[in-house]
Amino acid sequence: MKVSLINHSSLLFKFDKTSILTDFWSDTPAFGSWLPSAPPIYHPMYLASLSYQKDFIFCVSHAHDDHIDNKLLKNYFNKEMKIILAKFPSPSLKKRMQKLGFRNFYEIENDKILRINGFECMTIFDTSVSNDDCGIAFRDNEYCVYHGNDNHFILSEKNKNRLKDFAKHRKFLFCSQTNSASGYPISYYELSPKEIKDELEKKVLKMVKNGLTNTKNCDADYFFPYAGYSKTYVKGQNYHQMNIDPIYKNLCSIAEKDPEINNLDKMVNIFCGGTINLKNGVVSYPFDYDPEILINLQDKYIINNDSTYQCDTFNKNFNNHKIDSLKVDHYLKEFSSFVSSYLKKFPNFYNTILDKILCIEVKSKNQSVQRYLDIKNNKIFEEGKFNKKFIIPSNLFNALYDKKIPFDNLYTGYEAQVTRYPKNTYNRDIIMYLIMFGYKYKNS
Repeated sequence: MKVSLINHSSLLFKFDKTSILTDFWSDTPAFGSWLPSAPPIYHPMYLASLSYQKDFIFCVSHAHDDHIDNKLLKNYFNKEMKIILAKFPSPSLKKRMQKLGFRNFYEIENDKILRINGFECMTIFDTSVSNDDCGIAFRDNEYCVYHGNDNHFILSEKNKNRLKDFAKHRKFLFCSQTNSASGYPISYYELSPKEIKDELEKKVLKMVKNGLTNTKNCDADYFFPYAGYSKTYVKGQNYHQMNIDPIYKNLCSIAEKDPEINNLDKMVNIFCGGTINLKNGVVSYPFDYDPEILINLQDKYIINNDSTYQCDTFNKNFNNHKIDSLKVDHYLKEFSSFVSSYLKKFPNFYNTILDKILCIEVKSKNQSVQRYLDIKNNKIFEEGKFNKKFIIPSNLFNALYDKKIPFDNLYTGYEAQVTRYPKNTYNRDIIMYLIMFGYKYKNS
């Protein structure tokens, strides 16, 4: 049983004769600004060709752009291939795949096991964290692979026991994210370069620590760090030089600063293109290369080949810089209505948002409009205090309002500048709802 890291959070492995490819992403910008910092070890056409084989399954964990390469999937992958996905409360992931032309779905219901092609899989779903993302575990009689992708949080007691029981008596590979994947801290304009560096290291340390803790709690044999190989390209910013590259050496350097971590030997020393043999833990590569050199060359390649011109802030079609305050008011009112409607269905889902004030400032070279939203009372005013503030370039706000980009591009894609008050309060509730609403609004 061998598991290959194609790149980012894309795995390729086999159960008997069935090849399974997860969350493939190659060269289509994610969140309007992300591009892979390490390209796929195989050319995308090799992977697309696998989809025409009888014993092939594609698994997609959730609907983020760095897990679904729309362009490649739509144009080259077999529309009849089997697709495994979770049955979420919202059908947005399935609808997205259907828009791309796919129709052969195998949905995993929460708390149930799906049997397919001689192996089994189940979801690890925590609705206190997200209603549209989950980990997916696969097993046969000898091996278990947990594809946690972006779910780097400590598992709940229930999910820990479910996963531990699912993997029982098998060689067990536990995979989860080990790099920052949100606007914080890089796009938070009040932070100094040192504060940004320190905060990035804290985030990475927490993810590595959580991964190792989950590995220990589930009795897994290996912790597999991934889902962090990307760089962000925003015009006029050097964000692509600020990311931490999540190679093994860097992860160890950060983790070794925490005396509480005592099972670092469980973390697999692997880079994109590597393959781990689960029987003995040996990692191999088709040829030798240096991860740091490869990442630096990929960055140079992206810039020299104008790949950044696919990204939002370089997009010459986003050229409407006019500011209309009525549009800002309308977007905020729609957002407030969405929050109210969503909380009626899921009253305990980040309901702390009702106590928050959101501020949006839309800015051009010569003008700016600032609006504050009292979310609970659905009231908009022009000045006051806030919990979270976004400064959005006017051309990108117009692209947002015209449903050309989702709000996620502004935050996760670092295309807006952000601040918060108090400084040490994350306000995950505001971010979760802005991102959920952003996709719903764009697709409406």
